[in-house]
Amino acid sequence: MKKIFLILFVGIFAYGENYLQQGDAQYANSNFDKAIELYTKAIAANPNSCTAYNNRGLVYYERKDYKKAIRDYSAAIDRQPNCLGTIINRGVSYSRIGDYKNASIDARKACALGDCELLHMLKKNGILVN
Repeated sequence: MKKIFLILFVGIFAYGENYLQQGDAQYANSNFDKAIELYTKAIAANPNSCTAYNNRGLVYYERKDYKKAIRDYSAAIDRQPNCLGTIINRGVSYSRIGDYKNASIDARKACALGDCELLHMLKKNGILVN
């Protein structure tokens, strides 16, 4: 029984990775609707995929749908709390909607993880919140 479950799990995981790669290709070609569809399928196949949520968030960001981007980045961070790139992506998205408090929280977390660029940008623009 364990062997059947393992084979099934590996098959589903591989299927999700295939959707993720296809989504990346569509994103690279600016086919955003198709990329969202494929990333959504990747998430359905592997609900713990930090990468699938992050990448779908990137598509929403490109479409200037910052609230949906933040939702996906948050889901990715829930799955992988110290995912530096996703924390930065979410912080930038928060700044785009004028939520400087949450942008500042993410900037400080990113800086603690080794990348202070967002923190410096918020300081430079006078929008870093204590």
